[in-house]
Amino acid sequence: MNKVNGAAENSPEFHMKQFSVLDVQEKERQRIARDLHDSSLQNLTHLVHKVELTSLYIDRDPVKAKLELATIEAGLRKVIDDIRNRIYDLRPMTFDDLGLRQTLLNLFSLINQDGHFEIAADIDDIDESLSDEEREISLIMIYRMIQECVYNAIEHSEGNRIEILLKEKKNVFQIKICDNGIGFDLKKAEKKDRHFGLRVVKERVFLLNGRIEIDTQKGTSIFIEIPKKQ
Repeated sequence: MNKVNGAAENSPEFHMKQFSVLDVQEKERQRIARDLHDSSLQNLTHLVHKVELTSLYIDRDPVKAKLELATIEAGLRKVIDDIRNRIYDLRPMTFDDLGLRQTLLNLFSLINQDGHFEIAADIDDIDESLSDEEREISLIMIYRMIQECVYNAIEHSEGNRIEILLKEKKNVFQIKICDNGIGFDLKKAEKKDRHFGLRVVKERVFLLNGRIEIDTQKGTSIFIEIPKKQ
């Protein structure tokens, strides 16, 4: 038994998966840092400047100072909402209470608040089909893969419809995300940061011993199959 485990731990695939775990973690850190810098941090810096400006108006023009304070208050509330969304991305609060299906539906509503996209979701309730040991990692990984694919469709597809399927079969979970956008050159995109999220999805599929197919000819269609037993 020990020999089998030792051989597995010394295999090229085992070391590749160790590297993939570290790679996914580093990409997640980069995403969080970039999002915080590009949104919350810049907004807070802008609000600090407005506070400094408002302090000059207090004695000279109290009415204008009050208007500026109202603007600052609205800006702070927006920053709080942005940070709350970042925290939700790190660990959806509804995940433990409501399960994967409802958490995904909440996600789709959250990221499509402007209603630009028609989102058609067919999501099986798969939470109870996994043991406690498998449930945590499998469900959160499936959530992250669907989340990343939908984000990519909203940000890059230039379409107006997204279809999401999560189906439970006998031995596998099947995921499909399609949009009616412009598609893209997959080989070129893999060399650029514009679609680096797809690389993260591929890493997650690899870690779960799954397979992924991507078709970008007419819109983008991503099919993922994940075995139930890891």
